[in-house]
Formats: sequence, C-alpha cells, structure tokens
Amino acid sequence: MLPKTADVVIIGSGAMGLSTAYHLALNGYSNIVVLERDSYPGGHSTSRCAGGFRHQFATEINILLSKLSNEMFLRYRDEMDCKAVLNSCGYMFVLTGNDNVEAFKSAMTIQHRLGIETQWITVEDIREKIPRVSLEDVVAATYYQMDGLIDVGNVMNAHISAVNRLGIKLLVDTSVLDIGVRNGRIDHVITSKGNISTPIVVNAAGARSAQICRMMQIDLPVKPVQQQLFVTSELPWVSEDFPVVIFPAEGIGFHKEGKGLLSGLHKPEVENESLNLSVDTDWEMVHCEKLIERIPSIEDSKIISSWAGFYEMTPDLHPIIGRMPWIEGLFCITGFSGHGFMHSPACGLLVSEEIIYGKAKTLDITSLRIERFHNAGEKTTEFYKI
Repeated sequence: MLPKTADVVIIGSGAMGLSTAYHLALNGYSNIVVLERDSYPGGHSTSRCAGGFRHQFATEINILLSKLSNEMFLRYRDEMDCKAVLNSCGYMFVLTGNDNVEAFKSAMTIQHRLGIETQWITVEDIREKIPRVSLEDVVAATYYQMDGLIDVGNVMNAHISAVNRLGIKLLVDTSVLDIGVRNGRIDHVITSKGNISTPIVVNAAGARSAQICRMMQIDLPVKPVQQQLFVTSELPWVSEDFPVVIFPAEGIGFHKEGKGLLSGLHKPEVENESLNLSVDTDWEMVHCEKLIERIPSIEDSKIISSWAGFYEMTPDLHPIIGRMPWIEGLFCITGFSGHGFMHSPACGLLVSEEIIYGKAKTLDITSLRIERFHNAGEKTTEFYKI
C-alpha cells in the first residue's frame, strides 16, 4: 500500500537507489519509500549490467570511488550476508595503435599514486593470459589483478533483503507522474497509485533521471543510451582466471561467464528516450563480426542468451551526485555512464551523508556536482574518457 507521507522518497530501485536507502536507514531514517515503475527491482541498468569492477580509471575521484566501494563490498559479506565478494580475475585494457597510449600511461601514474599497482604488460604476457585472441595490432595492455567481477544478482538480493529487514518500503509497478514543489522546496510526489507527501526526493532513476528532473523544469545532462550483451555457448579454452578484457578503441569487451564468454560492443551514443529493451539484431550481427575478428575460433560457437539495457551518459562520463541547488530537498545520484553498479556502495553512502549532514563526509564529491555543467568555465576537474 502506498503511504501518504515519507521522510525520503527515492525514485529508482537500481543499485544506487537501494544503496542510498540502505545507508539512510542505518543512520536513523525510518520512513523511506523506494519507487520502481517496473515490476521488478533493478531497473533498466543494474538488472542488466555485466558486473565488472575496476580501479583502472583516469581520474582521482573515480579511483577513490572504486577503492571505497571495494572496501564496502567486502563489508557487505557480514553486514548483509552477501556472497558477492570480488572475483579478482583481473581486468585488462588491450591497446592498439588506435588508442591514446599516453593517456593510459598517465592514468597509470594516477593509479599508482593512489596505491593501485596497475601493470604495463607486453604482447607476450597478454597472449599468455588470453589465448585464442588475435593480437597482431596490439602494442601493450594495462592490467590489474585485483580488478574483476562481482555477482550483480547476489548484491541485489542482499540489498532487497536488507531493505525489507530495515522496514524500507520498496514499491514496484509504481510510476512517478509528477513532483510537487512549493516555495522552492520539495513538497510531494505524484505516482500512478496516489500522492506521497515528502520533504526529500532522491532521483536515482538512472536512464530515466533526466525525465524526472524535467518534471521540475531542471535540465539534467544525462541521456539514456542502449547497450547490448550476449553470452556464448561453452568454450573449453576459457580458463577459470580468464580476465575481463576491453579493447578501448574498438569498444568491445568480454569475460568468462559460465562455461563461455559474455561480450558487449559499445553502441553509438544515440539518445533513446523510449527505453526500448528489445535486442537490436542488426547491431548484434555487427557485434558478432567484431568478436570473430578478435577471436576467430569463436565463429563456431552459439549465442545462448542476449539482452539489452541502458547506460545513463553524461558529457564527461562522470556521475552527478548530490543536492540540486535550485530546489531544496532534491538530490541526484545518476549519470554513471556504465560505472554505476561498481560504485553503488560508495555513492549511496555519500548521498546519504549529504542528506543527513548537509555534506558528504567520507569523500569530497565537489567535482561531481551538477554545477560543473551549469557554471560555464568553472569546471572543477578535467575528465578523461577512460
């Protein structure tokens, strides 16, 4: 049943929304409502992501978010009885002449300064770790053994159990139709099942977050971009420690999934407001051709499952976290550009701190505020697309 009042209404039940709810509840908030328009938690991003986890970023803030999230995922094992401890199979960016090699070297310098011992490895070392992959045009790779994969389903199930245990109301099949603002403050949320009076709204709607902000005449620079994944049939040569592999210039990546490989090919960043989850079969054919170019022997395998989901893209590929300065009581946690699930523990904590204390305490999130897009010439951080 839809409650008439709430201390906090969180829009979106993906990893960000549930993490925020969880950390607010741990700090004394007792009347929290999480709204999900679909019939299941997880939305169009979390429930459809590949589960990659990495510290290999080119900006300090993303690396710090990874370090904090890694610590928190480990604590979830005891806090939530969550079995999804990081599978450290390694994470490898394989570079060709089409990549900006110097940018990856610069990123490694930042990573090393922050205690992430990324390696620069040769073609011979690459071939040993990923046999059967064509490396004729490869010059080197960056590799970090402590990166890898986390089971998304385990984390989501643990979060949902924790939400129920803490008395948080998670309501599916409940669409947000409008948000009422009175005298510059959040006043209520209008849903498909009725109204909720509340002083605080957290926009964790992922691919739909810009639509939510438009209800309040706010231009949120987040666009939904469809992506697709598929899993192959059994490949006997894929070892248990096969790493997550990314070819940045080509936008293709793959890692071990079951007895085969899970693969994705980055689709062009065409905004898709319809949020259609149908698989684009034409793009899947392009994807197959690209994967066969990299792994010729995979041509004889089959696709055993495929699905589509959404990235929530910002212009600088970094999230928008924190309070919206134009409306009191409005907070955003969105725009993760494909990095959301891995950073959800840290970012849920940071937004909860901002709500509770007026400022995030564990990390400085100044560089991730919405103002960087609205204050021309006042960007606080120069971001790189890695």
